[in-house]
Amino acid sequence: MADTSAPALTFEEKNRFFLRKLHSLTGIVPVGVFLIEHMLTNSMAAWGEISGGAGGGKVEFNHHVHFLHSLPYLPLLEIFGIFLPLAFHAGYGIRIAMTAKNNTGNYPYMDNVRFSLQRMTGYIAVIFIIVHLFKFRFAHWFGGVPFLDGNIEDKFEITRRGLMDWHLFGTPIPAEVTMAFYFLGLAAAVFHFANGIWTFCISWGITVGEKAQKRMGAVAASVGFVLLLWGSSSLYAFYKAEPAELPGKWNRVNNSNPVDGPPMKDSDHGEGEDHGDGH
Repeated sequence: MADTSAPALTFEEKNRFFLRKLHSLTGIVPVGVFLIEHMLTNSMAAWGEISGGAGGGKVEFNHHVHFLHSLPYLPLLEIFGIFLPLAFHAGYGIRIAMTAKNNTGNYPYMDNVRFSLQRMTGYIAVIFIIVHLFKFRFAHWFGGVPFLDGNIEDKFEITRRGLMDWHLFGTPIPAEVTMAFYFLGLAAAVFHFANGIWTFCISWGITVGEKAQKRMGAVAASVGFVLLLWGSSSLYAFYKAEPAELPGKWNRVNNSNPVDGPPMKDSDHGEGEDHGDGH
């Protein structure tokens, strides 16, 4: 007799509603909250110059970064407050995007355009975040400057070098290319988050009417504009900043040591090149 029983449901099928809600929630808290904090901290590189404070953007940026690095239980905060939620949101988001049906070709309405852009910017943001983490947070895995090293006070210079002196598998990347890549990744991440605010409020029943959804759309767009302004202004501040020295083996004023690679030997700089005095 043929077996007519229904196939057993997978874990995802059993828990689809919960997983979708958790995916939506992690995009706002904690991932979205971290994005806001990250852009705010980076914007200090530009705000310090605009406000005319002592030391300019470098001092303001370093002050805020050192405060964050002084938080208690920082590794646990990173793992459970950033990395794991981000990994789940990105991983399950890719799963949703690969299995979802896109009907923008048949119904070219704004909601469907948002649907496509949300998926597209999600893919771009994932690639951008992975590259960004390897360039800065985990650069020491590849012999680069350890960003969390307490003996290196000038986090501004580490960041500036990472943007202006990127070496990809030993090949120097023009600063303009790096900046364009970062602006694209920034724009994708900001749109993905801002549009996610709008969809989150709908899926969680916060905005149920058309007027409420339009108002929330305006709020989300405003949040996105501010974040993009913070991020792009910080990129410009790092682009315009003058090179500085770093302690120890990273002490090369002329940008010769990439932030995401091992320090270059003196012989690699040429005999007549000025290496700096050191402090």
